[in-house]
Amino acid sequence: MVEYILLLVIAVGLAALLSKQLVSRNMDDPGIITSKWAQILKAIGDDLPDKHR
Repeated sequence: MVEYILLLVIAVGLAALLSKQLVSRNMDDPGIITSKWAQILKAIGDDLPDKHR
């Protein structure tokens, strides 16, 4: 029983660490996915529409 609880604690700890590193919304240290998503949105927003003749 102790081994299962230890494995559960390790799994929950790793999940918390991964979620903090990947999707953190902290402005000083954004997560990897969050920062890449912001870069994609900025690139789309900076794109100029094509002029039709």
